[in-house]
Amino acid sequence: MQEPYKKWLVFLYGPIFKVIGFFYRVYAANRLRLQQFKANEKVSSLIKFMTLLILLGWILTWYFASEPGRPSLVDEVRQSIGGLNSSTDE
Repeated sequence: MQEPYKKWLVFLYGPIFKVIGFFYRVYAANRLRLQQFKANEKVSSLIKFMTLLILLGWILTWYFASEPGRPSLVDEVRQSIGGLNSSTDE
């Protein structure tokens, strides 16, 4: 008596679980590759260096911006970083 219900459950929900399993396996493989990639000392230092260059670029852009343009730059940075999206007009 349970066999027909089992067939229907597998028919209706089997593909969903297969897709979820596929995406989970891809996610896990990518996380493992990323950890191995970041473990390389040269790559890690390159990522840190690029982060510092981007930060320096933003600071220089803000420094050389006109006085009326600075609040809009600050607002753009706050909107791009989650949790810091409060307005400077307050």
